[in-house]
Amino acid sequence: MKTAWALGGLVAIVAVILWVSRRRSWQPVFRWLPVPLWCYALPLIAVELGGLPAEPAAYRLLTDRLLPVALGLLLVGVDLPAIVRAGGRAVTAALIGATGIVTGAAVGIWVLQAHLPREAWKGAGALAGTWTGGTMNLLALRSVLGIPDPLFAPLIVVDAVAAYSWMALLIAASGLQHPLNRWLRACATIGPVSPHGPERPSTSYRLHELIASGVAALGLASVAQVAAQHLPASSLISSSTGWTVLLVTSAALGLSLVPWVRRVGARGGIVGYPCLYVVLAATGSQARLEALWSAPVWIAFGLLVILVHGILLLLAGRLFRIPLGVLATASQANIGGVVSGPLVGAVYHPSLAPVGLLLALAGNAAGTYLGLLAASACRAVIGQP
Repeated sequence: MKTAWALGGLVAIVAVILWVSRRRSWQPVFRWLPVPLWCYALPLIAVELGGLPAEPAAYRLLTDRLLPVALGLLLVGVDLPAIVRAGGRAVTAALIGATGIVTGAAVGIWVLQAHLPREAWKGAGALAGTWTGGTMNLLALRSVLGIPDPLFAPLIVVDAVAAYSWMALLIAASGLQHPLNRWLRACATIGPVSPHGPERPSTSYRLHELIASGVAALGLASVAQVAAQHLPASSLISSSTGWTVLLVTSAALGLSLVPWVRRVGARGGIVGYPCLYVVLAATGSQARLEALWSAPVWIAFGLLVILVHGILLLLAGRLFRIPLGVLATASQANIGGVVSGPLVGAVYHPSLAPVGLLLALAGNAAGTYLGLLAASACRAVIGQP
């Protein structure tokens, strides 16, 4: 009975958050305090105050079972071939931005290692994953790397603070496009970067396509869970759950290369994102408020990562003569994701909004792998076996 109340309470909290976030009067609040932050924080507070029962085993089981399904739903519809059509400058900027985040994570862990916990390289990898992809990559890397709850809790706060502070700075910089483009030696007029820019996925759906997406995601998750039992754990991939996440990610992206699968899978986000937010809520339910006391040092880490990211992008922009608007769009697509990437792009030029969405979706596809790369680099930098 207590377990049913716990899981039902999580679903109710997420449903209310999603409903409120769609109301026009609340949208300014959710622009700066995004849905993932609320989905994590409110269950954490509810458990602390006794509104939800402390059922860590049930919450962990929900996370392990639902996360692979959510990843399958979200990734099987990713249009990887469209990345090539985004334009050379945009793709170059996104690749350099991701390189800056991975490099910045290694720099940040090296500078602050005396002030961070022993397994901080895992948290650094998770942040690199979410800043090259998104929230689903953060959750995927939590399972893959086996990040403990006290280490994971401040990462949610740092992710929100860094992503939206950086967005504010990029929007403010739009007023300096002309002088900065002169320094970058780039054309001040951006023009259409991609003649085939993607549109936002439609919220309409056909029931049979939605059912097909769900069945495919459940099938992928089930097969991956069986296969993961036979794969060895290591210091990098710590459990069968971690292997399950990696197998689902790779299989879903492979299936997305089949055009008809991708078309059907494009509807999966209608269910995939709510599932992901329930996973995030279950993760928050396992955390404790005292774990947030380490957030300031992680915020300092985040500032170092973004500083390296920004400097590398500016230098590359000058070298390759990439306009500021393209650099800013690619940067926010990295750090902010599918919501804020198009918003920043539209501030600079209307044609950059769909490019920001496409680059953010590409980051979702690659973020888990890049987070693993960053975690390995961070562990090597601090000399941990």
